Amino acid sequence: MTSANRPVVDHSVSISKKNFQDPGAKPFQAKIRGHIFQGLVVKKDGKFFAYHNLCQHLPITLDLRDGNFFTHDKKYLQCHMHGAMYEADTGMCIAGPCLGARLVILELVEQEKHVIVKIPSSFGKPKAQ
Repeated sequence: MTSANRPVVDHSVSISKKNFQDPGAKPFQAKIRGHIFQGLVVKKDGKFFAYHNLCQHLPITLDLRDGNFFTHDKKYLQCHMHGAMYEADTGMCIAGPCLGARLVILELVEQEKHVIVKIPSSFGKPKAQ
């Protein structure tokens, strides 16, 4: 992605890499312009990925706020409301009611002890009518 195509970022969240299982996921929240942004960071095969924690079928969190993001075999992320399954490394829905849709990918910068997730400035702004 070129800098011209990158979303403008005005908020970031730092999350410790400590205690991440592999595979594993941790939710995070940020309050931006009076709205709560729900995100998740995933660790799979030693790599980190970040997504907006919002199913592409219905606007609900994948984990239903219980911290359980994976299928029983830990192979895929799963929406626990209707069963949509997403690839952990791409966010692509490979099964369920939103087949072919993709989780919103967030820019992530990996540091020695933390990952920094950048939230696009467009979050929480009113949509043009």
